[in-house]
Amino acid sequence: MKTNANQKKLTTDASLLKQINFARILSLLRYHPRLSRAEIARRTGLTRSTVTVITAELIATGLLREGKETASGTEGGRPGVELELDPEGAFFIGVALGDENIRVIELNLAAQVTRRVEASMTADTDPATVTRQLVELIQQVWQANPDGEAKYRGIGITVPGSLNREGIILRAPRLHWQNVDLRPYLNPHLDVPLFIENDANAGALVETYLSGSMPSHSLLYLFLGVGVGAGMVLNNRLLRGAGGTASEVRELMIDPHSSQTSVGGRAGTLEALCSKVGLLSAYHQQSGESIDLNTLLSRLEQADAIAQAVVKQWGTYLSWGVRGLVGVLNPERIVFGGSLAVLVPYVQEQLDEMLQNCLPDRSGYGFDSAARFRLEISQFGEDSAAIGGAVLVYESLFQMPDLLLLH
Repeated sequence: MKTNANQKKLTTDASLLKQINFARILSLLRYHPRLSRAEIARRTGLTRSTVTVITAELIATGLLREGKETASGTEGGRPGVELELDPEGAFFIGVALGDENIRVIELNLAAQVTRRVEASMTADTDPATVTRQLVELIQQVWQANPDGEAKYRGIGITVPGSLNREGIILRAPRLHWQNVDLRPYLNPHLDVPLFIENDANAGALVETYLSGSMPSHSLLYLFLGVGVGAGMVLNNRLLRGAGGTASEVRELMIDPHSSQTSVGGRAGTLEALCSKVGLLSAYHQQSGESIDLNTLLSRLEQADAIAQAVVKQWGTYLSWGVRGLVGVLNPERIVFGGSLAVLVPYVQEQLDEMLQNCLPDRSGYGFDSAARFRLEISQFGEDSAAIGGAVLVYESLFQMPDLLLLH
């Protein structure tokens, strides 16, 4: 099994050039389907003969398919044939190891979810037990698509924890994992490329690749669930940092005077105050009653005073955290995901007020009254982390190699 196969070395100039051209054409057709070979050549600057050779190989491997004939251009000549990605040409498996369940989805080349299975996480979170369960779920998906066996490009697994660049899980507090390598558990059962990533980083990739528009050059994805995490995309690439643990925001200090803590963390941090555990704990402290998130949402709709006060305070803490991140990272887009993203509309005014003047203006002394970023709520819901796992594999088809790193 290969791990994080998109990091494979390129040994010759010819193979490098070929990979670049493959990625360029696939990316172009992903955003602009049904182009002729002549139009692809015009948009990419490649010669028509080069485009003909590359597209022939992509058709042979099942990634592209031909469509209708195109009309002759203004300069005359033979009509072309439209090309597009073949949705059934490749499949990608995404696995989300959540705090409470395991979710597995299958994505096709058109980035559509074609299959989905889910199971509650076992009480025993020992890596051997958890991986046995996820392998069983993956095999259920495979068995439901026997015709796609040869078309699976890999499996992406997302974990609610910190990982290094080698895919070792350094710390996953709610799974009680520390320095866990999943590969020895999975190697005997899964003979396909394996990608492992933090769930928030994977969520950021989903928003970058599948949001329905051209990728943003910079995007901050903030995961608000049982825990809190973040993923940052800069220049269309994940910001990983020196050791792979960049964007680890759970320990960001928000209120040093708060006594509210998180699992395995310090009091007063972003996770302690803005996670689902922290939010419901705050409600319990004020009301003396333990409730779940659905009940809290119901009481918000009923204008319950305690629910409104708790969510308003949650919004204040969230605003403080996001303001600090915006000042450091200056993203084009901020996307909220996870189960608590449904609360963002209730605190939208607080966020807008806090963030409106947080960017410096040209003078260097005042602040810009018009923020240059937009706030969004993820449209992928609870599938976001699992789809993110699949996108780890999916993006490897469209990602051009980093030429600076090849030296």
